[in-house]
Amino acid sequence: MDNTLKRLQNTELEILDEIMRICDANNIHYVMMGGTCLGAIRHKGIIPWDDDIDVGMYREDYNRFKEICKKELNSKYFFQDFDTEKNCGFIFGKIRKNNTEMVEEYAKDVEMHKGIWVDIFPFDYVNDDFSVFQKEYKKLLFIRNLLIVKQGFKVKEDASFAVKFTYHMVRCVRGVLLLSVDSLKNKIMKIMTKYDNTKTNTMFPYGCAWKEKELISKDEFFDTIRVDFEGRKVPVFRSYDKYLTSLYKDYMTPPPIEKRNSGHDLRNVKFDKEN
Repeated sequence: MDNTLKRLQNTELEILDEIMRICDANNIHYVMMGGTCLGAIRHKGIIPWDDDIDVGMYREDYNRFKEICKKELNSKYFFQDFDTEKNCGFIFGKIRKNNTEMVEEYAKDVEMHKGIWVDIFPFDYVNDDFSVFQKEYKKLLFIRNLLIVKQGFKVKEDASFAVKFTYHMVRCVRGVLLLSVDSLKNKIMKIMTKYDNTKTNTMFPYGCAWKEKELISKDEFFDTIRVDFEGRKVPVFRSYDKYLTSLYKDYMTPPPIEKRNSGHDLRNVKFDKEN
């Protein structure tokens, strides 16, 4: 295995251990998502060619985790979301390791912490009517694009035509210059948390990569089991077969060699002396 990738994975596992330490000590519900869940089931660890770890939390737990990090997070790490860094356009959180660097092409010109990270996606309650959810989700994505344009992010090279078209349309909207970063963040939060007090039967991580495929019932979200993951036990959905089939279809069959990549367009990775 490429030595850089292995060192990167080891650093991310170190960050994951810190997240798990805080969550387990404070009774915070969390779960492995996406490729991390797939790795836990298919490889009992990180997918050999993957370069990130994804964790999910219920919004209420995410907010508690965020507050607890102010006092309990080891000083080697930094909690990042668009509240802790003005230039951060992510609608989810990251724990980054200080004195390291992992830069994606689309974010290379943004002035913010760029340390090696583990993603933390808050799950919110959403409308049980799929057509209503879709309308609200599209509205959020448009506002999110307004935000990242203002903050200097670029569209990802592997983004779909629809995403690229929307991004460039947003760049042409004169009104974007009249909207403040704070007002856009407030609009985003209002949409994401709209149903959190009413508690519907459906939950969704708005910042996820798999879009509607990651809709999940609240019963499935809160029902987890622990499985092996690189020598530790991590929580995954008990319904992981349904979840992973939705994302990957035949998830136990690895992709062909030419498609074994993470999807991140990394430009620079630097480690601290510990790694």
